[in-house]
Parts: sequence; C-alpha cells; structure tokens
Amino acid sequence: MPDPISWDDADEIAAILRQRFPDNDPESVSELEIARWTREIPELVEDSTDEATIQRQVEAIRDAWRRAA
Repeated sequence: MPDPISWDDADEIAAILRQRFPDNDPESVSELEIARWTREIPELVEDSTDEATIQRQVEAIRDAWRRAA
C-alpha cells in the first residue's frame, strides 16, 4: 500500500499529476483543477487546511510540475 501524502508533498503530488495527465501543461491548468485532481489522489490525507494555505500549496504543486516537465 502506498504511503500517505499531504498537501505539503508538492513534488510527489506533481509527479502523480504529471503521470496521470501527461499531455497537460501545468500553466494551462487552473488552480481549481489542480486542487480537484489533488483531492482525487487516493493516498492524499486531507487535513483541515484553510483555503489560503491550499492556494499556496497548489501553486507549489504547479511549480514542481513545471520544473519536472
């Protein structure tokens, strides 16, 4: 069973999204879409993170996805 991940694991989340959506440019994906796709990752452990923090984490995920592309 895969290890759980959290919103703070931007590099791991970006790798998963890159694998699931290889034809998507992270610059063309909305923050809402990245957040939705992240929430669909079975290993994600949701916590009670506020929306402002999630927005920063989504941007970190986008940055990690961009760097690895």
